[in-house]
Amino acid sequence: MTAVSRKRRMRKDWGQLGDHMRALPNDQWRSFVDHLVTQKPGHGALTRACRAAGFGKQSTPTNLAKLAWRMSRDERFIAAVAEQSRKVLRLGHPEAVAAVLALVRNSKHRDHMRAVDAVLSRADPIESYSRHNIEVLHRTIDPDREALEELRALRELGTPREKLLALFGHNGLDRIEALEAADTSRRADSAKVIEGKVVEMEAAE
Repeated sequence: MTAVSRKRRMRKDWGQLGDHMRALPNDQWRSFVDHLVTQKPGHGALTRACRAAGFGKQSTPTNLAKLAWRMSRDERFIAAVAEQSRKVLRLGHPEAVAAVLALVRNSKHRDHMRAVDAVLSRADPIESYSRHNIEVLHRTIDPDREALEELRALRELGTPREKLLALFGHNGLDRIEALEAADTSRRADSAKVIEGKVVEMEAAE
């Protein structure tokens, strides 16, 4: 392969890279990014990636570390690292699927049911969404509760009793007010029970 054909092939490969990787000055910079993203993280990762990319062959470790640090602060470099990191992460999907399936097949694992639920909930989200909608549509509304809430809303607006009688009728208003009284009494009893528990706890302390 001639130098010209090799250069053309390299340019063709550049076109398959992301915008930020192609925006780097040269392939050596791109290699620096690749090594940094794919190598084992830890102390000295920048310097190791910089050396693996071919920078600072005649430099001392200290000077190479300084060079790697300066390059890593370049906005183009930072953007390219983020771009490549997202790609590498997406390449990990098969491993993630394998790990989930391993949990599904291991019924004794403590996360077995969570893995099963994860697979079922993601296998056909459209069906799950439709089923949820059906459940909502079939939910019945309590007409007495609705009327009681309407009565309370009208009273907060200062609606006169004559208007309430016109809206609900004599018998209807009496029945709703009876429900209101029962609901108020139930809430009062519940508040007393809660208050009694608080007092007992304070006394115990």
